[in-house]
Amino acid sequence: MECRVAFYEPTKFEAIEKIEKEDYSRVLEHAIERVESSFQESIANSLALSVNNPSSAVHLALCALDLKRGDKVICAVNAYVDIPEAIRYFDSEPLFVDIDPNSYHMDIDALEQKLTGFKGKKLKAIIVSHFAGLALDMQRVVDLATQYKVAIIEDFIDAPTLEKTIGIAGDIALFSLNYRLDNTIKGAMLAFKEPKLYERAKLLREHGLIETNRDVNYLYDIVDIGCDYRLDALSAYFLNALTTEREKLIEHRREVVAHYFKGLEGVEHIELPIKSSEHIYNYFIIKIDKNRDAFARELKQRGVAVGLHYIPLNFTKYYKEKYGLKIFNFPNALHVYQTVMSLPCHSKMSLEDAEYVVRMVKEVASEHI
Repeated sequence: MECRVAFYEPTKFEAIEKIEKEDYSRVLEHAIERVESSFQESIANSLALSVNNPSSAVHLALCALDLKRGDKVICAVNAYVDIPEAIRYFDSEPLFVDIDPNSYHMDIDALEQKLTGFKGKKLKAIIVSHFAGLALDMQRVVDLATQYKVAIIEDFIDAPTLEKTIGIAGDIALFSLNYRLDNTIKGAMLAFKEPKLYERAKLLREHGLIETNRDVNYLYDIVDIGCDYRLDALSAYFLNALTTEREKLIEHRREVVAHYFKGLEGVEHIELPIKSSEHIYNYFIIKIDKNRDAFARELKQRGVAVGLHYIPLNFTKYYKEKYGLKIFNFPNALHVYQTVMSLPCHSKMSLEDAEYVVRMVKEVASEHI
């Protein structure tokens, strides 16, 4: 069957038409400075630095911490692949921990066990991924990081916030500038508590290059090894436009979510996600009590696309073989992986689309074995 409700659709902006009608250079002038200064206003006691995409943000954060060969970094086993991938590019080692079976965040008890059992001397950082639109309470993580003298990188990329002032518990925080509302436009922001980390990241964002003569700007020197992580002006322009509409778009997504909660409550074979006013529901993740893949196939046959966030890294060929991981090493992640699916939940959906998804889920659930 042709897809009736897509898992994702891009948002159409009036800004696209505007840039076609107005002077190109004038519209884009200072777009990057505007997106940085706008974000700077929302973060308390931190310094903001824009980059071209979330994966670059992860890598640049580790560069700022001066990660070296043989260093260890702890992350959740269900983290998105760009986190352990960035760690490996330094020839460092990701140390995976299990997840909470309900929130899908890093299991803090498992984190404490990992820290308690660690006997080496090269533990550098903990990367905490706030997941699916719900932020993790960071107090225990901060206490543990202080006790074991490791840095914290907070990953808000999958958990955007509408708060006017964002409190950052870690040393570095990562944000997606598209608020996971339109993945055709890339951009990310890093926030630093320490000016020294900010200055290092700012240097490395453009190849470790510095100008050596203020009067002659074509003279430069290279003082460290960096890369080109810079956000481009065109993306910054559209991200600024998206920022002005994000509250409206996220509130519409919450209307879709309310439809889901009302329509799917008590449906056999289904467990709904945590219900919280603080949840943005970047992903609306449900659990199927048995035969998840069969359930997903039936929804696809009815024109409803679904997703899976995320496959545990110990199931993937590279990390399984590199570190000798077994599928039973992380029992919570195993159970979650076998049972969850993400329903369509985006700002382009109509409430009629949401109602159709509810009807199809109920129809499949009534026939599910």
